[in-house]
Amino acid sequence: MHPADGPADLDEVAARWAVRLDAQSGDEATRAALDAWLAGDPRRRGALVRAQAAWATLVPDPLPVAVDEPAWPARRRWIGRAAGGTALAALAASGAFVWLRGDAADDAIATLRGQQRRARLADGSTMLLNTDSRSRVAYTPAHRRVTLDRGEAWFEVAKDRARPFVVEAGEVRVEAVGTAFAVRRAHGRADVSVTEGRVRIWSLADPARFLFLDAGHRASVVEAAGAGAARVEDGGVADALAWRRGEIVLDGMTLGDAAAEFNRYNDRQLAVETSLADARVVGWFRTRDVEGFARSAAAMTGARIEQDAEAIRIVR
Repeated sequence: MHPADGPADLDEVAARWAVRLDAQSGDEATRAALDAWLAGDPRRRGALVRAQAAWATLVPDPLPVAVDEPAWPARRRWIGRAAGGTALAALAASGAFVWLRGDAADDAIATLRGQQRRARLADGSTMLLNTDSRSRVAYTPAHRRVTLDRGEAWFEVAKDRARPFVVEAGEVRVEAVGTAFAVRRAHGRADVSVTEGRVRIWSLADPARFLFLDAGHRASVVEAAGAGAARVEDGGVADALAWRRGEIVLDGMTLGDAAAEFNRYNDRQLAVETSLADARVVGWFRTRDVEGFARSAAAMTGARIEQDAEAIRIVR
């Protein structure tokens, strides 16, 4: 442990990072400095997540995502009042999610590995961003658009028939009015799960073909193939979105794919011996309990685990 990183010092520094990131989330120099700080002690990432969650409870009413003039002055006065040691110490006390308030049109909102953020958008819609994800939100009088650059997000969309709400995931487009759904972008495809209402899906690769997906259904759309070739499933939405509760539900997933799923959430990475990668595993796990999953997977497949500070390996 770094001698300056006692529990109180750790929370204090994490709290100051939470305030700085709220004001400078898109600044590359800030992100580089943050990465260097996080790398110095494995406890720092958890402290930062707690601090960001607590900071959200101190921020005043949401700022709009799309505004004609930047709405920074009031927030900076608030940050200045909250930057004292007493407020910062309290700020790091607890938290699970971060409520973000968008500050400018086409602004980026991102998460670190293992982190989730909840954004209140200008129209009253909600976006919950999953681990290691990045999105950009842009509202105009004619449309509402969220670009998912990477990762996964769940949306609860406020009704506004005059302005369609469209999520862009690579070539795939998902449109909804007053509904709730999730989009995950990975490996040249978009996976869509609908929890309420109906969405319309298409791809720029085949813009004339549409797929309508109702609540309780999931679809996997390959960007290059379009909606006409989508794989649609009835059911399984709750399991697919278990990440919103901090869980992973495995129902016959291959061990290799399950390891990749856990690696989305954890700095300590999981590796699987090639001969075991196709073995099927089942169970319910916390997203951060990579070691518990590894022990269970080894027991299910007759394997064993090897581990060090950086990785866990499942081997024969």
